[in-house]
Amino acid sequence: MPHVEKAVKDWQQQFAGLKTSAANLMQIAFPPLEIMQSPTGCCETRLHWQDQDSEASGYVCIDDFVQATLQFENVPHSVAGQALDEVFGLGWFNGAELGVRQAGEGVYYWTDETNAAEWEVSVLPGGLANLSIEYTNAPDIATLLDALHTAYEDPHEDDAAT
Repeated sequence: MPHVEKAVKDWQQQFAGLKTSAANLMQIAFPPLEIMQSPTGCCETRLHWQDQDSEASGYVCIDDFVQATLQFENVPHSVAGQALDEVFGLGWFNGAELGVRQAGEGVYYWTDETNAAEWEVSVLPGGLANLSIEYTNAPDIATLLDALHTAYEDPHEDDAAT
């Protein structure tokens, strides 16, 4: 059985490396994310963010299946809409046929049938939005995080929803 014990240890080490790589991917895509130390409150691998200039904050978790969950609150609607519309294009979210950026107050969602991921954006009063994305793969979250970071750095205010 020593050969099986070694194989299990090798697998555990590779799996831990995969979760570390996923966390690195998130930080490269959205540099303000910081790794939380244990206890994290949920997944063992969790990153958090707090915007110093506003009430915006959030976290990304990487679970034991290496699926990612993102919860961001109080993000400027124009930033969230710009990022989501860039990644998805128009018409992906139910009820937001003209894109999330042009959507009025309300809840808009999309379910990815290939991996059972749930994507939801809540457009709030005061020009803010909450993002809730659950059970999707790390590259999809990283793509959105990169678009969010770009939108924060270079917002296209001229065509933002009012």
